[in-house]
Amino acid sequence: MAAFFTYSALLLLLALLFVVWPVLRYKPQAKTGDKALRRQKNTQVYEQSLADLEADLAEGLITAEECDKLKIELQRSFLRDMRDQDRRERANLQGSKLLPLLSLLFIPVFSYSLYEIVGSARDLALPGILEELRIVETPEAQEAALLKLAAFLQDRYERNSDDIQNGYMLGTLYLELQDFPAAISTFASLADGMEEGMDKATVLGQLAQSMFLAADSAMTPSIRSVVDQALALNPNEYAVMSLLAMEALLNEDVMTALGYWRRQLLQLGAGSREAAVLRERIARVEALLPPGELPDAGAPVASVTLVIDIDESVRSQVDDSMRLFVYARNPAMPMPLAAENLALPDFPVEVTLDDSMYMIENLTLSSAQNVIVGARLSRSGQATAQSGDIQAVSEPFVLSEQDGPVILTIRDIVP
Repeated sequence: MAAFFTYSALLLLLALLFVVWPVLRYKPQAKTGDKALRRQKNTQVYEQSLADLEADLAEGLITAEECDKLKIELQRSFLRDMRDQDRRERANLQGSKLLPLLSLLFIPVFSYSLYEIVGSARDLALPGILEELRIVETPEAQEAALLKLAAFLQDRYERNSDDIQNGYMLGTLYLELQDFPAAISTFASLADGMEEGMDKATVLGQLAQSMFLAADSAMTPSIRSVVDQALALNPNEYAVMSLLAMEALLNEDVMTALGYWRRQLLQLGAGSREAAVLRERIARVEALLPPGELPDAGAPVASVTLVIDIDESVRSQVDDSMRLFVYARNPAMPMPLAAENLALPDFPVEVTLDDSMYMIENLTLSSAQNVIVGARLSRSGQATAQSGDIQAVSEPFVLSEQDGPVILTIRDIVP
């Protein structure tokens, strides 16, 4: 912050020089011409008066002594008028310079004050707080820096509650600090002002998670209501999947928890650190299950292979940030029986879905006679279809009667 004010002060001084120098050298040209004209008129009046006195003396209307006295008075009046004129002109000139000079003093003070009151002056403290957080070495120092960051974000949020990004950062920071009441207050306030959509689902997911942790991991009716609101906007909302998986584990329903984790895994990049952690968790939990809980490795495994290409008419709308979601589902259910989340591949690409990719216990490819398969290029990275995504969806078919791969050409834009 000190550097900002130093540099801004130097720039202000430089700007003032460009204004002060012309003001000090200012000489109003138009008024200079008026001054000469007035002097000329005063001189002409004086000379005419002297000529009139001489004429009156020559005609004997006044005596020589009276003429001399009148000339002296006329000279004094002429000099007095000239001095008054000079005084007025100097006063006018000083006044014309005084206003700009006063403005030069007022404008910087006013600008800095206004910037402090309604501008982002207080935001200049953020780099220092982040630097302090970066160099901390002890847990106590880290907590103190996080509390300072929370106070900063809270002040910014109170000044501008429409800043969704700042509000979300504040809420997640309160969650990290385990200040659940503050996190609930922040996420609830944020959600109230948001339009229906995926972003609101994310905020509602964080709100539900905050409420769940504040209630000692008990699913209350109010928490269930928030969960339902989030799932109505995004059936695979990530934080809600975590919450429901935790609830399932607390209820010793391991298979349901595994299903929620697999739904989370669908939303993560295959090579991401989060995906690796989640896969390790799933594998660790599956290893603890007694024999017979998981599908028999020797039992027949249903699978379907897709060959996916992209139509030339939409190829120009594809960019490397998109992700490819491939799925198979029962025509009567929206939830996939098997799914895969891939980084943008080189087309055409071949993908095989099988029973190991199930999302929910006992809902595998083997459990369905008829299936629909689809492939969607997602712009948002979300597993749920969004406007602007590009997809291809097959007609229902009998899985056991499908001999070869299913051919899909991505060309339909989601409205």
